[in-house]
Amino acid sequence: MIRIFKKSILLVLVSGLVLASGCALPFVKKNTGTKWADGVMMRIGDEQIDYREGLVYIDATKRDYEKYYGSGIWSFVKDEEGGTLGDTVKEQILDEMIYIKIVCARAEELHVSLTGDELRAVDEQTDNYMKNVLSQDLIEKKVNRDIIRKIYSDNMLARKVFEQATLNIDTNIPNEEAGQHHLYTIAVRNYKIGASGEKEKYTGQEKEDMLGRMEDLRKNALAAEDFLTYAAKVTEDDSMLDMYAGPGDLDKGIEDRVLSLNDGEMSEVLETEDYLYIFYCKSSFDVDKTLEKKEEIIAERQAKAFESFYASWRESTGVEINHDVWDNMGFEG
Repeated sequence: MIRIFKKSILLVLVSGLVLASGCALPFVKKNTGTKWADGVMMRIGDEQIDYREGLVYIDATKRDYEKYYGSGIWSFVKDEEGGTLGDTVKEQILDEMIYIKIVCARAEELHVSLTGDELRAVDEQTDNYMKNVLSQDLIEKKVNRDIIRKIYSDNMLARKVFEQATLNIDTNIPNEEAGQHHLYTIAVRNYKIGASGEKEKYTGQEKEDMLGRMEDLRKNALAAEDFLTYAAKVTEDDSMLDMYAGPGDLDKGIEDRVLSLNDGEMSEVLETEDYLYIFYCKSSFDVDKTLEKKEEIIAERQAKAFESFYASWRESTGVEINHDVWDNMGFEG
């Protein structure tokens, strides 16, 4: 697969290509009367980018979207100015490509390069793409092995630049910040639906009746042989039935009480604006989920730090787009 490195780190698979979510910093498209060599789509710093790299990204994104939404999705008008989904996605692809190129351009000053093993991995990925992914349309447009290999190597190099630039990020995350409770939950809506479909608060007597109902549910839960089995029958929100939570994950009005539960303890009826809850603590410290949370926090710290690096790099890097080439590339056909 081809991976597009992105500052969000979380990558979304797109038909053998990965297009990460999020947006790069804005850039100024320049029409300076530059004379362009044949096939050059844009210039970033001193590097000239072949239009066929853009074709690969567009092709993979096109196939992924059309698999779910059909070929007519690109002309869907999404804003008052008449902009289409195709316009938006194409702009995102261009931003992603610029992002990768600017990051890769910093490899030498950070003493980052691909090892022999990594280059061999790039070759294997390229061979697999050429054999199993490359479309006939791209072949007809002269996309070759060198183009695919360039994309793979750029993405691997960009990730190494990211790792090097964020090498000194503090990775010490105390359990007090990341500890995860394993909770079972009964959640009942704390509102009714009005005649026009809007949320309405319960009146005084209705609220008393709801609280009485919740107390009955709690008594039944205490008497039940298995809380989770009982909760599954009465909860109104299955998404919270079996969950993990730590600091910052719950409504502030109930978080302290929920996270103070010990193994096997059940909470009293707890109220937030939208729900009435009963929590059961399966485990007050889940080791695996806590480690996952720590990794998530570290990734967030890295992304924030790297965004600052990238902002500086982007500001000092010239970007020129050959609109005669780029504007004629799209999702049609």
